[in-house]
Amino acid sequence: MKRTIFAGILLFLITASAFAQEGVSNVGLNVGFVQPVERYRASANADKLTTRVTNGFKVGLAYESTFIKGFGVSMSLNYGFSADVNKYEAIPGMTLRQTKEDHFYHFLELPVDWQYKFTIAKQTYLTLYTGPTLQVGLSNRFEKYEKVGDLVARTTTDVYKIDSDNDGIRDYNRVYVTWGVGLGLQYKRYFIRGGYDFGIMPMYKDPFFNITETEGWYHKGRLDQWQIKLGIYFWEIR
Repeated sequence: MKRTIFAGILLFLITASAFAQEGVSNVGLNVGFVQPVERYRASANADKLTTRVTNGFKVGLAYESTFIKGFGVSMSLNYGFSADVNKYEAIPGMTLRQTKEDHFYHFLELPVDWQYKFTIAKQTYLTLYTGPTLQVGLSNRFEKYEKVGDLVARTTTDVYKIDSDNDGIRDYNRVYVTWGVGLGLQYKRYFIRGGYDFGIMPMYKDPFFNITETEGWYHKGRLDQWQIKLGIYFWEIR
């Protein structure tokens, strides 16, 4: 994980340095809300994708460079975390069954967007942007607590380590690519940006896992993302 973080920071700095040679650039920090949306096929006969949503935050470095007449590029290197908690009860055979499942998702992301920024008032700018994001999952973990009568069971599952059919290919991809669209508002050094990322790469590394003699079907799905970020540019490079 440390190597992944170091490689991401290095790639961010190299790319930012290259763009800085072309025009006015700004470097700063951003923090915001993130809502990963996992859309997946839950069964062989499912016509529509099932949705699983987590909520969390992201924080990281922000960079933008304007080349000419408002056209430029923006990018950031972020750490993100999101979580979801599900609780439910059942009474099978008159015995109370209590279940609690926590879902924790940690990731790094590197969005690179083409943008157009124009002035709408004094020192106030509106930005339109679109572009790809490379996202690397650090951990995608489910922690399940189950109590049936006086019996208690706890299990932890990391999605990235699952190989359901033991064929040497793990079920889920750790690396995703999305395509985002959004807009931003900037006043002096302060900015807010928000948008939606569409998953353009399959969630599943092994799309045919869980195949048996009686049932075999193609798993499909993608990882989308809502986000909104607040930030400030500390340095201007000319």
